[in-house]
Amino acid sequence: MSAIDGVLTAAKQKEQAGDLAGAQSVLDAAPEKDRTGAWHYARGAMAVRAGNLDEGLAQLEKAVQREPEIAEYRSNYGAALLEKVKAGDASLGKRALEQLELAVQWGATLPDVYANLSFARLVNGDANGALAAADVGVRLDERHVPSLYNRAAALNALNQLVPCLTTLEMLLKLSPGFAPAVTSRANTLKKLGRA
Repeated sequence: MSAIDGVLTAAKQKEQAGDLAGAQSVLDAAPEKDRTGAWHYARGAMAVRAGNLDEGLAQLEKAVQREPEIAEYRSNYGAALLEKVKAGDASLGKRALEQLELAVQWGATLPDVYANLSFARLVNGDANGALAAADVGVRLDERHVPSLYNRAAALNALNQLVPCLTTLEMLLKLSPGFAPAVTSRANTLKKLGRA
């Protein structure tokens, strides 16, 4: 096991034990020469989970720069950019989309990647592309709530309200308290004149 592998393992153990600050400290103690793409990825992901989005973005971007072929790094970088978009920085929507499209090209296989790609496409005005990405996420995991929600959002954007409602109802069977879906269902029912 290399030195950085030991650092990453120790940080992961601390995080799994609920000590996120301790995990970050373990990573921060690693010498600069050992800070690989995996180190930057771990540090960035932890910063995002700790609520330090700007720091997380900077670290995730370094991970992508060091190891651009790793789909997971690009996917998480794109997802963090989308969090900034949700917070009001629409200018990052295109950059998020580019990173997520590249993540898919590099062989992403997790439904989260496709859920994020779906949202990024929707933010960038491509409802058909958003639906296609969400559908891949649902095929990978038919119980994946983010993919189902983004599928419903894409269908809503395409004014396909009955399939949108069907998707929301499937989602709410899986996650009855998912507030965005509850609100979306009520809004869709109003649009359909069923409220």
